[in-house]
Amino acid sequence: MIISEYKGKDKSCRLFEMRSGFGACCKIIEYGALITELHIPDKDKVTADIMLGLKDLDSYMTDQSNHGSVVGRSANRIKGASYTINGKRYEAPLNDGNNNLHGGSPSYQNVFWEGRAISSEEANEFINAMKIEGVSPAEGESVLLHYISPDGACGFPGNLDTYVLYSWLTDRTLLIAYKGTSDEDTIFAPTNHAYFNLGGHDSGYIGNNILTIDADKVTHKTDACPDGTFIDVEGTIFDFRRGAPVSQVLTLDNDQTRASLGVDQNFCVDREEGKFTVVATLQDDRSSRKMEVLTDMPGIQIYAGNHLGGNLQKGDIPYAQYGAICLEAQMYPNAVNIPEFTSPIIKKGQTVYHACGYRFN
Repeated sequence: MIISEYKGKDKSCRLFEMRSGFGACCKIIEYGALITELHIPDKDKVTADIMLGLKDLDSYMTDQSNHGSVVGRSANRIKGASYTINGKRYEAPLNDGNNNLHGGSPSYQNVFWEGRAISSEEANEFINAMKIEGVSPAEGESVLLHYISPDGACGFPGNLDTYVLYSWLTDRTLLIAYKGTSDEDTIFAPTNHAYFNLGGHDSGYIGNNILTIDADKVTHKTDACPDGTFIDVEGTIFDFRRGAPVSQVLTLDNDQTRASLGVDQNFCVDREEGKFTVVATLQDDRSSRKMEVLTDMPGIQIYAGNHLGGNLQKGDIPYAQYGAICLEAQMYPNAVNIPEFTSPIIKKGQTVYHACGYRFN
């Protein structure tokens, strides 16, 4: 593990460089508990950074696109920015039209965490405590980050004690695992907002990548937010069960993609509760890189950089619209307001774990 200082104009934090046995490297900073770089070898063992990112700490601190960051405590949207827990009504900031998106500030994505390198033994203690079946052991040193989201932050109740573990596993998986404990009933629904381009962060248009998703339905959106109904993917642009180009959902001819300028949809994945299951696969034929997404969570948000604007970013690369794809394992958006969805609420004193993994071949 290499630990160095990641500097901004007025502030700095630590950067952790975590290497794997198959030649991959992941760089993580304490701000936003975010991934700045992810270097993965191709079929010829030539590595490329497949993670879109920003120039420096100051850029991350002013950015609104959440590049590579842990997001929460309530990822994605809450309709009307309000919800009820135990009969009490709570209000979150209206920061996405009529909805709340990703909490607001302060939230996981825009605060400084406290990080440290831990041994594989300590990482495996964390993994074993999750009791999520199918997670391989940690390969080596890992990164553990800690943050307490204070009671009342963005209107959410309870002091939420949160840990995030980044670890390379023995099966070539980059594990992102979450642990939350609150002193009041509250929402705990984190995700990671990584922007991937398997050809390299500077490779441009993602539409030719082949995407497979083990999902028979997606949640239907009204005003950008799930309304409690579903769309059967059979015969629609959302059918990726047998693999299809990402371009299939980069259309404005569908009422679900028009307002978002392309796909920004929650897929209801077919998985067994308590098991670490492959729910999606992304493949880039140019580089032959293949990435599997594993999770124990019920949903995966697919977003294709619809609002990337062409501004110069990491390496002075102008990231353009549809230049990356996010595959965000998550609780269903707006689940706190829809009783039929898996609840994102954790009880006072309860410790809850969630996990997502990206496995490379």
